[in-house]
Amino acid sequence: MGNDSSTTCLGVGITYSDSVRPLLESRPELFQVVEVEPQTTWLKLRNATPSYRVDEEVIDRIVATPGRKLVHSIGTPVGGTVRPDAEQLVLLRSTIEILQSPWASDHLSFNQTPEFATGFFLPPRQTSEGVRTAVRSIADLQDALAVPVAVETGVNYLRPRADEMADGEFVAEVVEEADCGLLLDLHNVFANALNGRQRLDDYIDQLPLERIWEIHLAGGMELDGFWLDAHSGAIPDPLYGFAEKLIPNLPNLGAIIFEIFPSFVPVVGLDLVRDQMLRLHELWEKRQPSTERKPTLQSRVSPILYDGAPPAVWERALGGLVVGRPAEGDLAADLSGEPAIRVIQGLVFEFRASMIVGALRMTSRFLMLSLGPKAFRIILNDYCAKTTPQMYAGLEAEEFGAYLRALDLNVPHLAKVVEFELAAMASVVDDKTRVIHFDFEPIPLLRALAESRLPEVIGEAGDYEIAIASDGPIESSGLNLGEVRGAFPFH
Repeated sequence: MGNDSSTTCLGVGITYSDSVRPLLESRPELFQVVEVEPQTTWLKLRNATPSYRVDEEVIDRIVATPGRKLVHSIGTPVGGTVRPDAEQLVLLRSTIEILQSPWASDHLSFNQTPEFATGFFLPPRQTSEGVRTAVRSIADLQDALAVPVAVETGVNYLRPRADEMADGEFVAEVVEEADCGLLLDLHNVFANALNGRQRLDDYIDQLPLERIWEIHLAGGMELDGFWLDAHSGAIPDPLYGFAEKLIPNLPNLGAIIFEIFPSFVPVVGLDLVRDQMLRLHELWEKRQPSTERKPTLQSRVSPILYDGAPPAVWERALGGLVVGRPAEGDLAADLSGEPAIRVIQGLVFEFRASMIVGALRMTSRFLMLSLGPKAFRIILNDYCAKTTPQMYAGLEAEEFGAYLRALDLNVPHLAKVVEFELAAMASVVDDKTRVIHFDFEPIPLLRALAESRLPEVIGEAGDYEIAIASDGPIESSGLNLGEVRGAFPFH
């Protein structure tokens, strides 16, 4: 499977998001393929059956988008000891079939331990046991999915370690042993090199080039002395030049994908995205498909040199540090001296905060308007310090809601706004109707928050209720339903 030289040739494309949809519709000729992160179309809350619900409207929009589709999972990484979730694998296979993706991919990283999630893709243990760990998880994907599997090279902000394989050697060992494809994220490898890990040329020299089916390219930024894989804008010129030299040597390259986070698209503009796609087309023209294959690696360092702390210990130590747990054990104490830990902690915080603000828009606005942005950030910092990350925005919103209830801030009616928003999310997931009771007329407050302001007056005291279904408010008692819908715009 991994050495199949007949890899489907798709062309160039972009990671799907609503922010780039206007360009997908206006310039469809630029996009031969659209890469889809399926978990972004899933909703999840606790105690719901089934525990996941697919947003069919988003899937329908993606299906209608011109070009072939590729499925790139962000929820079943293969670099750690926690094996892929069985329920996710079922949904993943279904998404692959709907989108007719010729292969699927996920990250050679880990984002959870048996006890907690890390909120960030972290580097796996690069030892012989780490290789075996990854190969087992890749086999889970290959067994569950109906298409070939590729694994993505990850970003690693840690300093190189003497008790681990070199980055390229580790990746090569994994894909050879698993007999799978390779998604070469060139910006990740570029960032690693800039941050003091393996040189780009040395990294590539260790890879079986015939296994590279796909390339990711992106932009980044500098923060606290690190180059971040931020997906924030244009491809750096040195990286583009490296790709120009590399691509003619990849006989089975099937796709080149430009990655940009949706939040950065309004900042840099769609014209920049268009220009990057034109550059990717120029790269694609440099392909030289061939049936020739680079020989399997001949010289490998004996795995016995890399049998230090096992992967499970590594994951708990590194994962615990980035979520703010005290260092326990020699490895954690060693890793706590890594300059990268603070940077990763900051990235985890920003990601969690963005999930909360996105899921609880009215609650977040209410807190910022009532207490000020600085106080709201202090609250978020305290919450993140006291809780571990959640894998989905709905779960993070639930945890934050429970935290706010326990905090009991002096913000009148905050608890009711939180209850209302959480009920709305729950109804979207399980399609059950929920009734929220108010002891005041909620329309002035809800309307004001929808317009990013505090109300001039709070509604009169009384007995009011709003019934919420998956598509928004469906009935109300003591209130005009049209006003309810206008005050709380569901999307």
